[in-house]
Amino acid sequence: MRLSFEVQSYEADLSSRIKPFYIQNHIQEAAYKGAAFCGSDHETLRDMGVAWVLNRIHLRFSELPRWGDKVDIDTWSRGQQGVLWHRNFLMYNGDRCIMEGTSAWTVLDLGSRSLFRGEMPFDVTRHLAEDTLPFCTKIPVPKDLVLDDAGSHAPLFSEIDTNSHVNNCRYTEWAMDSLPFDYLLNHTLKDLEINYYREIHPGSRVDFKRGGKDGRWYFEGSVDGNLCFVVAMDFGRDS
Repeated sequence: MRLSFEVQSYEADLSSRIKPFYIQNHIQEAAYKGAAFCGSDHETLRDMGVAWVLNRIHLRFSELPRWGDKVDIDTWSRGQQGVLWHRNFLMYNGDRCIMEGTSAWTVLDLGSRSLFRGEMPFDVTRHLAEDTLPFCTKIPVPKDLVLDDAGSHAPLFSEIDTNSHVNNCRYTEWAMDSLPFDYLLNHTLKDLEINYYREIHPGSRVDFKRGGKDGRWYFEGSVDGNLCFVVAMDFGRDS
C-alpha cells in the first residue's frame, strides 16, 4: 500500500527540511491505512473495543525531504510474532529511497487498558515476507552513561489522541526539542528508535532525562518513577 504527500510549509524546519515529528505523523497514517487494507481498520477495531498502539519503531534516513517535495511511503505487514504485529516502511523522494523503517504494534483493549489477545480481523494472505531493517529490539542504554535531568512536561490537550493517551509521534517531538538548538542547526537526524513501555495520560507529569555517548543521544520519559519510553537518535553533521 502506498501513501503520497507533499511536504507543506508548516512541516519544514529552519533548513526547509521536514521535521521528524511530521514524518512520523505520515508514517502513522500509512500504518493505519495499511491495517485497513488488511481488514483491521480503525472503525472495525473500535466496534470490538480495541485499537492499534505502537510498541516499537526504527527509522533510518539517507536524507530528509524538503518543503515542496512530493514523497511516497510504501508500507506492508511483515506478520505476527506473539502479541507483536510487524509493519515495514520505505519512503521515496522521486525514484530515490530515502528511508527504511520497521515497527511493532500491539492491540490495546480500550476498556481494561491491557493487551488484547483475541482473534483479529486481519487478512494474513496480505503479509509480505520482505524486510527493510531487522525487527525492532529493546534499546540498550549504555550502563556507564549517566542521563541528566531534562525537565518535565504535563501533556497538553493537543498531544492527546483518540486513544486517550499521548500520541506516539509526540515522543519524537519531545526528544528533538530536548537537544541543544545549535546542535540541531548543524546536524540532521539519520536514525531514530523508540521503545514505548507505558501509556501517558492527561493529567500526568512526565520527567525527562537525556544523555549522549559516541554521537548517539538517548532520551527517556517517566511518570511517577515508572519508565514510559526510551528514544535513541543518531545524527550526521551537515556539510
